[in-house]
Amino acid sequence: MTGTATRDKMIITALRLFRTEGYPATSWRRLVEEAGTPWGSAYHHFPGGKEELGVAAVELGSAVVRRTVRRAFEREESPAEAVRWWFGKAGQVLVRDEFRSGCPLATITLEMTGRSAELTAACERAFADWHALLASLLGESGYADDVAAELALSIMNSIEGALLLSRVRRSTQPLELAAEHVRLLLDAYGKAN
Repeated sequence: MTGTATRDKMIITALRLFRTEGYPATSWRRLVEEAGTPWGSAYHHFPGGKEELGVAAVELGSAVVRRTVRRAFEREESPAEAVRWWFGKAGQVLVRDEFRSGCPLATITLEMTGRSAELTAACERAFADWHALLASLLGESGYADDVAAELALSIMNSIEGALLLSRVRRSTQPLELAAEHVRLLLDAYGKAN
């Protein structure tokens, strides 16, 4: 396994474990064992230890969401259909993971904000990036910049809350309902402009 492959495998494993089990509950030893990587390579690739690996996992989770959002807006004709597709994909992941996951950053954000400056900053950057991307895509779809920024925040609020409720209810119904409410919101703002 190349150095890059080893590093990538550790990041992917960390993202999965932090997402489903939490950051404090996932030991450094467990990360290395689950990744199937040599023990010595862990500190070679992440001399800052678990926290450095955590930041890399947050960055990967953020990149996954950004790719999904971009893909949604590229493949669908309207922002409402893009959001429906995105929320639907999130629901598919929940079902696949037997409702043990959700937002790739939610667990680590809730657990580590205020406890780790580095992880807090990484999560803050990730959510800011998602907001900026959504606002930009909505702007490209014809919404005024200030409206696009507000709508982007509402969409983020909707998916985060719906993921949490879907997870606890073991049902994608909250995500489906949230997508419908976002459609109504987008239509209302579209008609107002």
